[in-house]
Amino acid sequence: MNISEFKYNLQEQLIAQYPPKKRGTTNLLILEKESGNMEDKKYFNIPEYIEEGDIVVLNETKVIDSRTYFLTTNRKKVEVLFLEERGEDTWYVLIGRAKYVKKKDFLVNEDSENIQIEILDREGNGFLIKFLKGNSEELFEKYGHTPLPPYMKRPDEQSDHERYNTVFSKLPGAVAAPTASLNLTDEILKEIEKKGAKIVKVELKVGWGTFAPIREEDIEDHQIHEEYIHISKDSTESINEAILNNGRVWAFGTTVARTLESVAYEDNSSGKYLVKEYQGKTSLYIYPGYKWKIIDCLVTNFHMPDSSLILLVSSFAGKENIKNAYLHAIDNKYKFLSYGDSMLII
Repeated sequence: MNISEFKYNLQEQLIAQYPPKKRGTTNLLILEKESGNMEDKKYFNIPEYIEEGDIVVLNETKVIDSRTYFLTTNRKKVEVLFLEERGEDTWYVLIGRAKYVKKKDFLVNEDSENIQIEILDREGNGFLIKFLKGNSEELFEKYGHTPLPPYMKRPDEQSDHERYNTVFSKLPGAVAAPTASLNLTDEILKEIEKKGAKIVKVELKVGWGTFAPIREEDIEDHQIHEEYIHISKDSTESINEAILNNGRVWAFGTTVARTLESVAYEDNSSGKYLVKEYQGKTSLYIYPGYKWKIIDCLVTNFHMPDSSLILLVSSFAGKENIKNAYLHAIDNKYKFLSYGDSMLII
């Protein structure tokens, strides 16, 4: 199967550059998997589709202000995006304008000489660095910027610190938001619980690899990025109880879908797929042909035409359904990507 089969023309004016003034007011496209029928709604209508006994799973990861700016020894300004902590005071980072840095260089934060890092080595597309002065906590808290995705062609603003996180975000470490949940409000969550559904949390630390385009023509040749996931014993017990009682599993976002499908196993006594407690990395690559085991309903935003995420939703809803849904969204001026509108696949 070729990636060209999933491409579409995403006009720049359809890419949301800012969130809605009020959470929960964005458009919501309802897509029925079996019939392919579509209906235009609003995000706050989601609870209408939730039933008693359903389980709603959210990703409570929190985006850290990990985009920072440093000066080289020649006073050249470079962007340093902190991706993954590798040990005490040691991180894996991406560096913009990397031609200005090399191994053993010392960089000073543009806002404080009390924060300095050393380039230890190059690794893949990034670098290993070590703090010589200060630490990551101080850097992010005082001088960090919200790591808005590259398709938001603007500097971050103070409001992004709040709006590029969910209202329930708790566990720091992500460099990108679980965007399908950005429009959830405390009021919507209460409405969901009033319907008799239970809400549980998992963690997937969204990495920069989520933005990596698929460059291979054959999608099976793509090497998917790894991400850290954690699902607790309490969450697994609640999810499995719902499954065994024929409740539907709702995944708010592709990150939740990837987490739950990564920990699925077949239970011999019930003949159903359940989930297990787990903490570690996942490299699960979901594309058309994948056999879904856990998820029944998926809330998701509209994704880039060459991303692994559009393959995931095409696998869940069917390639033709997604193609039609995206064309409908474009024709009806839906907003795409992180701060944009959403789709409920049911």
